[in-house]
Amino acid sequence: MRKIFVILSMGMMFSSCVTKKEFNETASNLYDCKKKSEAQCQELSNARKQIALLQYDSAAAQKKIQNLISDSIDKSKRLHQAELEIADLKGLNQKLSDKLTNTKSDAEIKKLLSDLQSTQEKLQKREDALASAEKNLKISSDQIAEKESKLKELSDIVSKQDSLMKNLRKKVADALRGYEGNGLEVVNKGGKVYVSLEEKLLFKSGSWDVDEKGVKALTKLSDFMAENQDINMVIEGHTDDRPYKGYGNINDNWDLSTKRATAIVRILLQNKNVNPACISATGRAEFVPLDNAQTAEARAKNRRIEIILSPKMDELLEAMSNNAE
Repeated sequence: MRKIFVILSMGMMFSSCVTKKEFNETASNLYDCKKKSEAQCQELSNARKQIALLQYDSAAAQKKIQNLISDSIDKSKRLHQAELEIADLKGLNQKLSDKLTNTKSDAEIKKLLSDLQSTQEKLQKREDALASAEKNLKISSDQIAEKESKLKELSDIVSKQDSLMKNLRKKVADALRGYEGNGLEVVNKGGKVYVSLEEKLLFKSGSWDVDEKGVKALTKLSDFMAENQDINMVIEGHTDDRPYKGYGNINDNWDLSTKRATAIVRILLQNKNVNPACISATGRAEFVPLDNAQTAEARAKNRRIEIILSPKMDELLEAMSNNAE
């Protein structure tokens, strides 16, 4: 009996050592994943802020263009009026010159010369005003062209971002055809594509071992990731609000949600063509629910894996930066 007890004790010690090693490895992986996730979330947050600023700049540029067009119309009217006045002054100047030629009275000649000089001074002022108006009108036209060019660039950048996200959502939905609506949903939200997988598609209650049907869906997703190396992926594990009462080296819902997220990562990385640097995983426990109701249906909805995809936006951010300069 004592011999059996010693063997059991040694087994428990060995089991404890292995469990601690696994725990340390998981903690290290969790820390690395958390850092990656934070960096990617920050990148996406910055991108969304840049897009919001671009949309604001676009509206401001449109308003400036309207103001410039209105100013240009006003200057065109003044320019036309100046041209008419110059034509009148030239006509008057010619009449005075003709009259001066046919006049012999000194007094009348003196008056005509004075009138002619005054007319010529007015004519010069009007011609100077006309030249200034033409210059200002050209500046306004150039400004309008510049603002319209910038507005087009801003609109193109925003349209490109929208197009990227729509195309990404379609590609993911096509890759997961047959699963959407059966425990899986693909939606655009907050400038990202969310693939939400219900617990029933992936896990048994309290477990982080992925079911066969879940593996099949994830295999299709890994094929998509292998073919689209320019996509970043964040995997979030979510639980309901009930305290964890399972088995193994799991302390609480934080541990369970993290284990589930990293289990998804391992399945995806079975495809050797998937780039591990594009994937990060994190546990969110019960703190980001979809439904706050205290019902079985709400809790089932909250127990999920969310795979958040976004295209790498280096080119887009560079375009934004160049536009800002």
